[in-house]
Amino acid sequence: MRLRATLTGLLLLLTSLPAAAQEIILVRHAEKGTEADPGLTPDGQARAQALAALLKPTPPVMILTSPARRTQETAVPVAAQAGVTPEVVPIPPGDMPAHIRMTAEKLAALKPGQVALVVGHSNTVPAIIKAVGGPAVPDLPECAFGRLYRWDVAEKTLRIERYGAESNCPLAE
Repeated sequence: MRLRATLTGLLLLLTSLPAAAQEIILVRHAEKGTEADPGLTPDGQARAQALAALLKPTPPVMILTSPARRTQETAVPVAAQAGVTPEVVPIPPGDMPAHIRMTAEKLAALKPGQVALVVGHSNTVPAIIKAVGGPAVPDLPECAFGRLYRWDVAEKTLRIERYGAESNCPLAE
């Protein structure tokens, strides 16, 4: 009888706990250089490190980037810290909607309790948020780098945060 009561109590406790969040974190790449397919500037490298520090308590199990060097470099510190190999989602020539669709399809494989990081661009981050069921979000200004979006898949809520050093971008952060 005592065992049954203990098991019943344990079951009630477990079912009353909130479900583990299934979260998609989306950021635009950090500050970039000016060359063709630019990498990150020193400020961008510092921002990528700040992203890794922010995500340390909730490491992603999936990291998706575009083929651009700047998105991949932004993901490197998080990937190293989480022990995850980032996956590059291709952008077929002239077909950005295909990139958005492929990214959303990969994110659909997340299981409850898992976290994913997507590193995109000023125009792809809002489109990916929309593709995974989130609200419409305007494209980011060209000078904005420190905005982070947290999409809770189960609760269908979007939180917007700032990370890293403040930028000089008016109305962007």
